[in-house]
Amino acid sequence: MARKKTNKRYPVQRTIGLSKIGPSPTDLLVDAPKFLSQVNHRLYRQSRYYEMSITLDTDVPEGSTVDVYALADTWMVQKAYQMAKSAFDESNAEEMKMLNGKTARWNDFRVAHGLVTPAGIGEVEATNFLKRTLGASRFTVGEFQLSQVVDQNGVNRDFSWGGPDPTTYSVIEEYDASGNTNVDPTTPATGPYNGLLPNLEAGAAEALQADGNNPPYDATDIGQGIWIKVATLHLGAGRQRTSTGFFTAPCGFVALRNAGLIISDNQVEITAEFKRGDYKGVHAPSMLE
Repeated sequence: MARKKTNKRYPVQRTIGLSKIGPSPTDLLVDAPKFLSQVNHRLYRQSRYYEMSITLDTDVPEGSTVDVYALADTWMVQKAYQMAKSAFDESNAEEMKMLNGKTARWNDFRVAHGLVTPAGIGEVEATNFLKRTLGASRFTVGEFQLSQVVDQNGVNRDFSWGGPDPTTYSVIEEYDASGNTNVDPTTPATGPYNGLLPNLEAGAAEALQADGNNPPYDATDIGQGIWIKVATLHLGAGRQRTSTGFFTAPCGFVALRNAGLIISDNQVEITAEFKRGDYKGVHAPSMLE
């Protein structure tokens, strides 16, 4: 007898309020895997494409505006992250072998966001509400160390989407330094039997090789523009947008410009929501595959 299939519901908190305490920079960072780990009491890895949305509450002051940014969902971002993870694994291969798999239970490869905005960038905190008074209860506990390696000079270095500096590898610049796209063919040539075959045009044959032998992008520099603007959220007369809708956030990093002007101490005026899926209850495909 065939077993009946059931759609078992996976219990997970997918909507997370964001708040801060005390004065903070006007630009703030959302760390999706950190918040999901804290509120659900399980590890959500950074190496994921988190499908999420940012929503602005309608009780914020009239005229409030928040610009929402995320890392671009491109193959350059993915390959840069994969190369950094491979470098980390290779650097620690002997130590891993010596430990015979007995590493920290919740160890995760983590890269810094690397943002240094003119207004300064701080971090919001995941926030729920107390069981009796419904007062704000921020999640402040949990270990989220950046991954480190030791270079050939004995210097401890971590990885970042920003940088570089003497103690930080820039993952995008290291990937850019890994190689350039080759011109193909390097030198266009004329076709065979030039002047012999009646329908063979040497100029046409050369054009077929020359037009498109350079790629339709910069062959030697992938650039530093790795963040995209997802949306501008605005509450005010004449124009209003309070939610981004779902978008892809590599590593779960989201930057909120001017959000520090809106979020009051211990108040939730901005909410992050995550699309339901098969990665511990949320939709977050791996960046390492």
